[in-house]
Amino acid sequence: MPDDTSPLNAAVAQFQAGDLSKAESLCREVLASDSNNPEALHLFGVIAHRGNRNDVALDYVRRAVAADGSIASFQNTLGYLLRIGGQYPEATAALKSAIALQDDYADAHNNLGIAYAESGALEAAEAAYRDALRFRPDFPEVQNNLGNLLYRMGRVDESLAAYEAATALRPDYAEAHANRGDACASQGKADEALEAYRQAVEAAPNWPTAWFKLANVLFQGNDFERALRAYQRSIDLNPNHLRGLTNLGATLEKLGRYEEAAVILRHAIVLAPDDPAALKNLGHVILKLGHAGEGLHLLRRAAELKPDDPDAHYTLGNALLRMERLQEALACYAKVRELQPNTARAYFAPASVLLMNGQYKDGWAAYESRFDMAAYKTNVKNVHERLWDGSPLNGKRLLIHVEQGFGDTLEFARYVPLVRERVGDGKILMLCEPELFRILETLEGVDEFYQLQSDAKITYDLQVPLMSLPHRFGTTLETIPNKTPYVKVPAGTKTKIKRRKEAKLAVAFVWAGRPTHSDDRFRSCPLDWFAKLFDISGVDFYGIQWGPRAAELEPYLHRENVFSMTDKLTDFAETAAIIEQVDLVIAIDTAVAHLAGGLGKPVWTILPFGGEWRWLFRREDTPWYPNMRLFRQQILGDWRPVFQRIGAALTQMAGAEPDDSQAVPQTSVGQGDIAPEPGASALHRGSKKSRARAKRKSKTKGPVA
Repeated sequence: MPDDTSPLNAAVAQFQAGDLSKAESLCREVLASDSNNPEALHLFGVIAHRGNRNDVALDYVRRAVAADGSIASFQNTLGYLLRIGGQYPEATAALKSAIALQDDYADAHNNLGIAYAESGALEAAEAAYRDALRFRPDFPEVQNNLGNLLYRMGRVDESLAAYEAATALRPDYAEAHANRGDACASQGKADEALEAYRQAVEAAPNWPTAWFKLANVLFQGNDFERALRAYQRSIDLNPNHLRGLTNLGATLEKLGRYEEAAVILRHAIVLAPDDPAALKNLGHVILKLGHAGEGLHLLRRAAELKPDDPDAHYTLGNALLRMERLQEALACYAKVRELQPNTARAYFAPASVLLMNGQYKDGWAAYESRFDMAAYKTNVKNVHERLWDGSPLNGKRLLIHVEQGFGDTLEFARYVPLVRERVGDGKILMLCEPELFRILETLEGVDEFYQLQSDAKITYDLQVPLMSLPHRFGTTLETIPNKTPYVKVPAGTKTKIKRRKEAKLAVAFVWAGRPTHSDDRFRSCPLDWFAKLFDISGVDFYGIQWGPRAAELEPYLHRENVFSMTDKLTDFAETAAIIEQVDLVIAIDTAVAHLAGGLGKPVWTILPFGGEWRWLFRREDTPWYPNMRLFRQQILGDWRPVFQRIGAALTQMAGAEPDDSQAVPQTSVGQGDIAPEPGASALHRGSKKSRARAKRKSKTKGPVA
């Protein structure tokens, strides 16, 4: 009978119990009396490996094999240690020796497969794994390893079957669940990937990699709140995981939590000061926070470190555009096109620069590539199908459908009557937002109106997005159709303002735009700045703010010259009714400014530094609205001098004769110094044909079939 109390057996027992220190001491005791004891040498080597002393482990296992080369497990351990040391030829030789000694040794076949896979001998690795399964079909680790190999070989469906076999054998096999998630994600099977990663974190709740992978697929599915929680769990478990920190920062940015994102990304840069992804993400966030100079330095560094990264150049271009450095921005976008010639953004990105600089021919052509941008939302099934090129309709039905924001709709609705002049026979249909339905019904030339979010079908032969009409008409700075008004206050509006007899001037104002707008931080303005105008003598102020920020006006309503009209604003028609009754509108860059401009009312529009392309480059007037004056920031985020100028102008206007009060200065600054964008597509041009206005039929209908 074996002596269970011998030092060697006691060492084995302590090793199995997890007490490596006692096991090692007992092994030393055995080797002190028998320095070539193969079992003690082998066990000592295994103990050293468990303690991450692989050089020591390899030395002792070599001695064990030298003492007795006929034991398969010794050869297997030697092959394993040689493999993790990157000594693949020696490793495969030892593992083959183990298999020669014991043909059905599944562990040795598995280790041989790993050695082959790591050294690039993929077909030999597959054969070794399949041999291991032949001798032990219920070996989940081999199924997982085989799945990894098949995935690497591009045989994804087979890899999925292997992962499923692994998890069937061991339902709590977190690594196999995570690997199956990777394979599903690579095939675009987001729901299956999500479920696989969920099972991985359930099986191993303290495994940060599983949480990281789960977070990634949630992020890619735009489920940012759940992605945030998963990334946070991953970082809680591994606070210095660089990619986890970088992606957590990106998620916080998506949620508009820019300050928090900057904190996380700055820590990522502490860990890896020259990591391009962390620099790029932080630069993007810093730009959103309004610190363009700091963002520029971060993004330049990211682009220098990874000059073949189109994202770095794209974001750098955005930073330069925000700083109104147009030529440099255009050069960055040209680099994006060089690196990604087949992507939509490579052609779309220059559009903002060209349009801001008044280079409309090339700018409108570049703007057409927005259709293929991932963020583009269309109200027809396929915007490329039945797309109108500007030619006569010849009796066909043309659908003009809105896109983007309310302000875009109101600005470019001016083209709809011109379409009627051009197309000849045929019907013009218009699909618009419910909030704008009544005001747009006053447009001339439309036969049928439809509302979004209604469930009726629309039958049409051709379609065109509203903001493609400047391109179809070949609009230049000189040919902008700027005759106002082109919309009117519709019949049936009920809103009336109460105007004090002593007031010389009535001003409607709005200080905030849509909170979800990507530039809301810059373009919306603290109400406190507007409140400084309330002391101007002889002026009544009517707040026409929509949304949650409307409540900010309440502390000022005790003043006799400040009124809130928010509860009257059921749609833009009622807003228009208010605008029609005042003398002036003062608004940040939002839809109200466009509504006032389209109605032909004097309007002062307040713009942040580096404003949108539609306002051109550093102009104080706009050819789109002859009745509009622009008040621009000179320093991003600095409203003080802007409102000083507004206050002075409003004081002068309140004391002037009515006719003089409506004069709009026509001063402007010239275009920037950028060169035309090469290679822009040709414009669709067609001759204008006059015709009688078609009788309009208003119908409330819905989504396009």
